[in-house]
Amino acid sequence: MASSSNAHTPNKNNALMRLLRDLELSRKESFEQLRKDKEQSDQRIQEHIQRLEAKEQERKARKKGHSRWNPSQEKQTPKIPKFYGGSDPKIFLDWEAKVDQIFNENHVKDQAQVDIVVLGFLEYANTWWHKVCKNYGQGPPATSWMDIKTLMRARFFPPSYRKELLLKLQRLHQGSISVSEYFKELESQMRRLK
Repeated sequence: MASSSNAHTPNKNNALMRLLRDLELSRKESFEQLRKDKEQSDQRIQEHIQRLEAKEQERKARKKGHSRWNPSQEKQTPKIPKFYGGSDPKIFLDWEAKVDQIFNENHVKDQAQVDIVVLGFLEYANTWWHKVCKNYGQGPPATSWMDIKTLMRARFFPPSYRKELLLKLQRLHQGSISVSEYFKELESQMRRLK
């Protein structure tokens, strides 16, 4: 019997060694991912600091009368409507759609989108944005318009309003059938045409 238990010991040792190697590999992969995440975060912070420093230098240059302002740049920057941050979700959705349209038409890059949108915040929206920035910690809380929309929808587009809109959509009728039934029929007919 002693020989059979000794025969299982190398198998157990091999299994334990494989498990230890797998754990070590998993640990190395986790550390590598953390290192990459930290590098990306550090890079975003550095880019944000550089943008802030450039803005500060431009502000100082304008104050001294040595502005690097170029009138052609003014024309390239699209104007967006101001957002005051009221409690009406419809106003927010209309504003959001207008900003989407402006950015799509003007092909504005991600960070420029953030800068332009933030400049359009007034009153409560401005207060809310400063609180978001303060609570975020390191780096900018948003690096694109999509990031800002996500943050804004969480604040200015309550889930109850979304549910209300879904209920309205479900209650719509096209003739004697509901919109969802009409849509299903439309999809079926289109699939048959292919």
